[in-house]
Amino acid sequence: MNGAMARTTLETAQVNGRRSRPSVLLIEDNLTQLDLYSLVLQEELNVTTATRAEKGFAIATIERPDAIVIDVLLPDGDGLDLCDRLRQHQGTTSTPLVVLTGDDQAYERAMRVRSVDAILKKPCPADRLLTTLHRAIAARCVR
Repeated sequence: MNGAMARTTLETAQVNGRRSRPSVLLIEDNLTQLDLYSLVLQEELNVTTATRAEKGFAIATIERPDAIVIDVLLPDGDGLDLCDRLRQHQGTTSTPLVVLTGDDQAYERAMRVRSVDAILKKPCPADRLLTTLHRAIAARCVR
């Protein structure tokens, strides 16, 4: 599905959805990257942020965003373990999970995790992250 089709599907889903714009939770401990991604994503998505795994898990299970972006290396936990926890939680079992990592070993490990919808290598351009999120959310709406 190309970016334009993903956006069209997403816009169609929004009419029948619970929000006027899709929401994304961004869990990233690097404040510079968090600010950059937030700035770009908020042009088209409702963005909530967290800098720690536990805070991200709490927000995800309460707010139930349309997608979650998770850094693999977080100060209080492993992002891939967080993905597994989110897949096991009733409210987030089908939420698209996009993983970000700049670490080669973590990237290889993420490639083997089935609970992840997409893996992006840092540095990841913000527009690529946005396109990936649109596709993941649109695919969930079609399921």
